[in-house]
Amino acid sequence: MEFERFQRIVRAFADDPADIDIERGRLLLQVRDVPIEATLSYDEQRRLMVTEDGDCLTAESWVVKRLARLPMLADRICDHDESPKHFVAPSGSLVKSQQTELRADQDAFRADIASQMTEVLGKRTPGEVSVWFLTSDAGEGKTSLIHHLAVQQALAYKRKETDWLLVPIPLGGRTFLRFDDVVVSALVNRLRFQLLYYDAFLELIRLGVVVPAFDGFEEMIIEGTSDEAASALGQLVTKLESAGTILIATRKAYHEYKSFRSITQLFDSNLQSDVAFGRMSLDRWNREQFIKYGQKRGIRRADILYETVAESLGSKDHPLLTRAVLVRRLMDVAKGNDSDLSNTLERIGAKSQDFFLEFLSAIVEREAQSKWIDRSGEPSRPLLNLNEHHLLLSKIAQEMWWQSTDDIRIEDIGVVAEIYAEEHGMTPPVARQIEERLKQHALLIKTKSGQWLAFDHDEFRYFYLAYALGGELVKRDMYNVKSILEVTTLPRVAVDYAASYVRSVANERLRSVVGMLQQLASREPMASFVRENCGSLTVALVDRVELHDISSSQMSFPVDALSGRHLRGLKVSESHFSNTSLSGAKLVDCAFENCRFDRLDGPAEQIVNTKLLACEIASLVYQDEDPDYGDIELYDPSHIRQQLVQFGFEIADVSRTREGPVKTAHGMSDDLKILQRVLRTFIRTSRVYESTMQVRLGTKFARFEKEILPKLLAKGVLERETHEGRQNRQCLRIAMPMRRIEEAMANAGGEFDHFVDALGA
Repeated sequence: MEFERFQRIVRAFADDPADIDIERGRLLLQVRDVPIEATLSYDEQRRLMVTEDGDCLTAESWVVKRLARLPMLADRICDHDESPKHFVAPSGSLVKSQQTELRADQDAFRADIASQMTEVLGKRTPGEVSVWFLTSDAGEGKTSLIHHLAVQQALAYKRKETDWLLVPIPLGGRTFLRFDDVVVSALVNRLRFQLLYYDAFLELIRLGVVVPAFDGFEEMIIEGTSDEAASALGQLVTKLESAGTILIATRKAYHEYKSFRSITQLFDSNLQSDVAFGRMSLDRWNREQFIKYGQKRGIRRADILYETVAESLGSKDHPLLTRAVLVRRLMDVAKGNDSDLSNTLERIGAKSQDFFLEFLSAIVEREAQSKWIDRSGEPSRPLLNLNEHHLLLSKIAQEMWWQSTDDIRIEDIGVVAEIYAEEHGMTPPVARQIEERLKQHALLIKTKSGQWLAFDHDEFRYFYLAYALGGELVKRDMYNVKSILEVTTLPRVAVDYAASYVRSVANERLRSVVGMLQQLASREPMASFVRENCGSLTVALVDRVELHDISSSQMSFPVDALSGRHLRGLKVSESHFSNTSLSGAKLVDCAFENCRFDRLDGPAEQIVNTKLLACEIASLVYQDEDPDYGDIELYDPSHIRQQLVQFGFEIADVSRTREGPVKTAHGMSDDLKILQRVLRTFIRTSRVYESTMQVRLGTKFARFEKEILPKLLAKGVLERETHEGRQNRQCLRIAMPMRRIEEAMANAGGEFDHFVDALGA
């Protein structure tokens, strides 16, 4: 370790960097009010050595063991971060940043993604930050995998089999982030480790001895309505100064992005850093993993259980068989008795569209009948019935939502229980029993040294939040509805559950509920969460419903508001749509008038008699017929009009589609398509070998190298450099802010030469 770097690291750990004394081989500093005195020297190999109390260590070892106390951190991870019981390694796939062996963005399958993760996260690439995304759908094991790997890595560290630790840092899906706050909170509150400042934590990442695993980056990355999360990630990468590895767990839906505008905030934040992005994606469980988990749980004939459930539900792809969190709960029911399992499967099979409600009801009903028993009098009787049980849990989820947290203090749980008991006229002895039973509820788990309670899974929490919201919507209580909608953007899963609840309880009043949402939204400013949540609820309520002539105006619609929706007869006017995909959407007899779309991704599954009237569409993304071009993003109004008509829309007055004259549609030039393909390559890494670019462009590379690249180099869009340590390998990197490139692309009118001109001198 160089002396200058050692000085910087020591300052990051010191209580007051100004009080550090380093001169004539003597080091004096104070860390957490503890004075440290040591001497510095070089050994025969010219390595910087630190001697303290007679012990001589290399500078790096001294920092890790003495200042950072990583052995203690390993102990805290083992003590406070539980490895999931009966862990079963999932399968998955891996996409590296530099992937010359694959034609494009194909995934490399891994039967055991857990061991592969340990290998790739432990690799240290000199002069480059490695950012790995761990993706899957909800409930498929991202969090369990992270905690399992963290504990296993800590144990290996204690056995001196490895020199780095994986540190889980839960983010709870928060959009507006300060990484210093969440890192310190995770270290102090969860791991009871108070020896690291944020700057010191960054130095350990740069050294490669700590890999942070940020879990719950759901609303983030690139597709959020705000750039705050992407900017926070970009700033973190910049501070790492081209060194270290970080892991980010997020749902697949939030990791799929296509727009250049979407990535500018992240890319421009770390323009001066060398960074490589990779992705590990988890697969849903198959029969083998189901049986393996069942055997670990003590289910004697897990194979027969699998076949029984698959036959009863009519599918081997049912979430109860493929989603880890639900499989675990199914095993809980199966370990009870055969009648419990039979009754559960019968309920779910009868209402497959509401299987999640029926499944949770089965769990809660067992809880209510076997544990929640009032024994204060004769005869004994259940404390709560099923509906009351659901309502109590919804009150807890609502309180968490209001507090913007995913867990709640046990004393606050007591307050919720007391209020609930008082509202329902329950006696004090019953109220006390409810409060005590909640601490051991089947759907709640203890966190933070047993002083807090959280739902066993985020989806359970969102379900009960939706249960509370759905109840208020049915009652059409505008005040209570607004109190939920104004907190922040509702997750789509909560919106769907709330809409399902309303349709099941008050389908005949659906039109009046939609009208109430319209009335509520019209009173709010355009940027409010209330408007956005009203928009997403309106779409969810009329999804797959034969309810014609529903009108909505002056709404805001969140990301992917139309994705997967089947809408008939919906009229939307004077509204704003964030980036939305049309994948899986069916739009029949719909109309959008004077609406702004930040971006549309097409095509839809079906579009019939659906009109776009005087709408402004900033950009349109679609898959080009030539696979060498990949996804194409259109900005020119005439090109957007042409493509929308091909999708099936009826267009009227698209003069507002973007500022500028409407020209005769003739398609985007091949050179501009090639340029978009080139720029997408840099989504995964800040520098790309020319040999890798040749593989990605295929037959288009010759034209790129001869006609396009010289102009990009001359304009300063790209720059060529020789990779350090690889003297014979030339690579390209973006040398211009991505936002400026995106603006030039938007003003290019579909022509590459116009793009070059738009860049200016």
